[in-house]
Amino acid sequence: MMLKANLTLPKLNKLYIRIWGSSALALVSLAGGIVPEISLSSGVNRTSLATVSLSRDAYGQQFTPEETENYAKAGYQVELLRRKVYQEIKNLMNEPPPNIVCDRQETINNLKPQIREIANRYCNQSQQIVQQNNLTINRFNQLKADYDRQDRFYQQVQTILLKLQN
Repeated sequence: MMLKANLTLPKLNKLYIRIWGSSALALVSLAGGIVPEISLSSGVNRTSLATVSLSRDAYGQQFTPEETENYAKAGYQVELLRRKVYQEIKNLMNEPPPNIVCDRQETINNLKPQIREIANRYCNQSQQIVQQNNLTINRFNQLKADYDRQDRFYQQVQTILLKLQN
């Protein structure tokens, strides 16, 4: 008498459970705005280590052609202003200016009064430029983060900037 056993069925069931479980976890994570991020790095003995982390950054930021153009124009104008102000402060201080971040008041408060006045003027004018280009400061900063990733949005902005500079 020969005993027949079907050993593939339990393996398939485990595989299906893993696939469904992984799919459900991925769906819940993406719905919650959590994006898995995988990075590879070399270990001490030239072994590759894979690291998986979860991030709330949404890499699929959406932007319209109008926002792309508005961001490019605003960024260009702010950069021209930044260069002018940088040189103005550098001439007054006889050294490169410290890092000034408009939404971090402590970077402005620690400056000498004359430099602080220039920094405040720069921050106010930058805000006006962004608003004149139909963007909020928050949206401008979101688009800046997209631009810094140097992906498709970066390429679109670069194309617009080339046109603006000619």
